[in-house]
Amino acid sequence: MKIILFAAGFTLSSLLLLSGQTALAQAAGGQPHAWPPAHMRHLPADYLARLHLTLTAGARRLDAMEVATSKKEDSITWARFGIDALVLGRHVEKINRFFESDKFAWGENPKFGFSLFATEYLRLYALFNSRTGLMKGLLSPRAQENIEKEIWRIAKANSKLAEARRGLWDMEGSENHHLTSKSGDFLAAQYLRHIPAYANQRYDDGSTLAEQYDVRRRHFLGWYDERAKRGQFVEAASPSYHGWSVLALFNLRDFAEDPVLRKKADLYLDLVLANVAEETLLTTRGGPKSRVKIGHEYDGAFSDGFYSQLFDAPGREFAPVLEKVCRTSGYYPPPVIVSLARDTTARGTYAFAKRWPGPVADGGGKRPPGESDRLWRTLDPEKSVLRYGFATPGYVLGSAGVDASWLDDGGMGFRWQGVVFASDRYARIGFEVLPPNARSWHGFNPFFSVQDRNLLVTRKWAPMPPNPPSGKGAVLRLYFSPTLDDVQEDGGWIFVRDGSAFAAVKVVAGGYTWMAPWRHSDEVITNQKDFLTPKNGGESFLVLKSEESPVITIANDASDYGNDFAAFKAAVKAQPVAWTGGVLRFATIEFHGPARPGLIAGQPVNLAASRGYDSPFIRSDWGSGLIHLRKSNETAILDFRDPANPVRTVGAPVTAAFPPGVGTTRPIVFGKN
Repeated sequence: MKIILFAAGFTLSSLLLLSGQTALAQAAGGQPHAWPPAHMRHLPADYLARLHLTLTAGARRLDAMEVATSKKEDSITWARFGIDALVLGRHVEKINRFFESDKFAWGENPKFGFSLFATEYLRLYALFNSRTGLMKGLLSPRAQENIEKEIWRIAKANSKLAEARRGLWDMEGSENHHLTSKSGDFLAAQYLRHIPAYANQRYDDGSTLAEQYDVRRRHFLGWYDERAKRGQFVEAASPSYHGWSVLALFNLRDFAEDPVLRKKADLYLDLVLANVAEETLLTTRGGPKSRVKIGHEYDGAFSDGFYSQLFDAPGREFAPVLEKVCRTSGYYPPPVIVSLARDTTARGTYAFAKRWPGPVADGGGKRPPGESDRLWRTLDPEKSVLRYGFATPGYVLGSAGVDASWLDDGGMGFRWQGVVFASDRYARIGFEVLPPNARSWHGFNPFFSVQDRNLLVTRKWAPMPPNPPSGKGAVLRLYFSPTLDDVQEDGGWIFVRDGSAFAAVKVVAGGYTWMAPWRHSDEVITNQKDFLTPKNGGESFLVLKSEESPVITIANDASDYGNDFAAFKAAVKAQPVAWTGGVLRFATIEFHGPARPGLIAGQPVNLAASRGYDSPFIRSDWGSGLIHLRKSNETAILDFRDPANPVRTVGAPVTAAFPPGVGTTRPIVFGKN
């Protein structure tokens, strides 16, 4: 196992655990707590070792904190790292004193009630409460009562039965807020309905806890089935928001009383992790993304922390850092997903295509300001964003395919696309739209793209509506990470060499400027938002001068051209570029921008393929609810077809229903195919 030990005193002996052994951490009152907790004892030993390191790092955050000097805004810190400490039996008395005190303040979101942070407060309660907790009794009676009062205060005012009865494809605000707030509403009703002090209470809308629990339970039972059949996330692969949504789903998996709901949540996490794995190169997630607000600032966060935790930072080194999702859960994915994530060199060369939700149903958009349900939208489950990517051991190139007639799309904000490279977690070429006024503008529908394997053509596309008039003047720009090995301008192309891969970018018309000249830098610093990012890399942008110019992007393994960068450059420059009447013809792609669908090898791009998941590793017919997973000889089947009986089958014999388990798709290599 590869581990970096940061904090003083971390040694391998501090892991406290190897297979079959327990160590003791002393809790208040002299009562020992065994490691690992009972609900985690089935987890692999190497994974438990990483979890223990992460929990220890979190618990140490409370070493210097004292109740007397804490402020109300410190409450989330006490909850977040209090979880870590309590699991290890540390700081038990001090943590309880804080939650017993008037320093504890559980803030609510004025729009949604239960906030993003509520997922962590609820996990604290769910793990340690004396009634149903997985580690009962670590909360004192008074601390527990204080937390229950806050749960009811927020739920009573904000949880509406009418909203719980809305359709399965209705969504309030952004997806991360929707899932965190609605899972909070559900768990609040689940817990409080059993407590005598609350069982007969009524919400502000007159409903009872029993009514809300039953309706919300049935809602999530149906939600999982629908999303398994027609795509998972609107905020696809967002480096900052996706983790909150996944934490909400982990809470349902770990704490739902209903066994069928808990099983669906468990299988659904398998599907989540399989999708993340096939898009991730070592620890950096490639493919298209939504809600990447100024992508270069998130260089260090393109992989969720839970990915490195689960899979031991494949190809890189594991470091115990804050990980809010899985560190106290008993979930672990089946072997097929572990193999897919850990061994990126044996996956071959492959394309992945998946239909995920986003487009809003006709008439289902946001209501006018002032209406009580103005943030609610209804998605159209039959309209899909096509998430497409091409992956090799050296790079992943990905983009989102959208229909130009669908202007209202829940995932259109701050989309990101481009190339990530294997050399390091910061190495990338990324597309984004630079707004003229960042204070009043969101980057909706920033590009229109067509991709064929390792060839991508895109252009700026930010129509109004949905953009406000302040969106005028926005420009398309491309980020070139300073950790790339080399960037050269030659013959109207920008050529990139990085690790075992080459890339080329061409602005077809109108020209471009650099915000600052590209320069190589390996030094990593912490930026103003506390993200690790390359030093001197914040202005390495190429900015287009034309509103309508397409941009061509090509990526190849260096071995495609005999590891000869000069040969790659010559072959690319020799390829004809035809740009006439707003139509670009280059290699296999005929690109019309948003005016009409593009063509690949003469065929229109199909945004409504018969398979909702189509790759060498994940295969599922659209709308079926039956998902086949395969990596080499490892298999699993996730079956959501029977609403009352979700089934996971691990190690099923390979049949024609399974994908091949290894990629063999050949990239475009100019002069050779």
